[in-house]
Amino acid sequence: MAGAFASGGCLCRAVTFTVAAPPTVMSQCCCTDCQHISGAGHLSIARFKRGDLEVSGQPKTHSMTADSGNAITRYFCPDCGSRLFSETTGRPGIIGIVAGAFDDNSWFKPDMVIFKGSQPVWDITSCDVPCYETMPPPT
Repeated sequence: MAGAFASGGCLCRAVTFTVAAPPTVMSQCCCTDCQHISGAGHLSIARFKRGDLEVSGQPKTHSMTADSGNAITRYFCPDCGSRLFSETTGRPGIIGIVAGAFDDNSWFKPDMVIFKGSQPVWDITSCDVPCYETMPPPT
């Protein structure tokens, strides 16, 4: 992808990706699902326009209904299990990519902390960004 913003992939590199433009928003999500997925108190996610993502390899998916009632599909490597992307019906045309999957994620700076109400007391996130007790409405 010419003029790519960033690239990355799973741990074993069976699935790699490139995004053409910077993210539309970056957040740290403290919902209990993200805690289970990450094994930590939050998951750092950068959201991009779906059309700006190019994927090589075939990720596996898992879909479920989120607390919001929206369907959410998570993508991960079928070989090493690394979490990569997520999409929700609540934000069509947007795909979330976990910050840790990028080869260089030094550009990541959260714009917000979401589901702050579920954040464990031992998990520390930035106090310098807006915090939302649940998921804020789409902008």
